[in-house]
Amino acid sequence: MLINSAAAKSGMKDLTDGVSLPVLQDTSEADVFDLYNASKWYIYLVDSQGIPRIIHYSLDLDGERDRLLDEIAALVKEAQ
Repeated sequence: MLINSAAAKSGMKDLTDGVSLPVLQDTSEADVFDLYNASKWYIYLVDSQGIPRIIHYSLDLDGERDRLLDEIAALVKEAQ
C-alpha cells in the first residue's frame, strides 16, 4: 500500500496512475506520516495489528525485490 502525505496531496494523481497497489491519502487528522515518523521514500512493512515489523530506509527494488516480496509473504503467512 502506498500512503501519500497530507502535504503532497496535489501529487496524488501521479501516484495513482498505472499503480496496482492501494493508495491512501493521509490527512492532517490521521497524520499517519508523523505517527510512524515516515519519509516518502521509506518502506514500512506492518503486521496485521499495524505494528511496524520491517523498515527499509533505502532499498534497491531492482536488486532486492525478491527480498522485499519474501518479507511481505512472511508477514502474510504469519497473519493467517
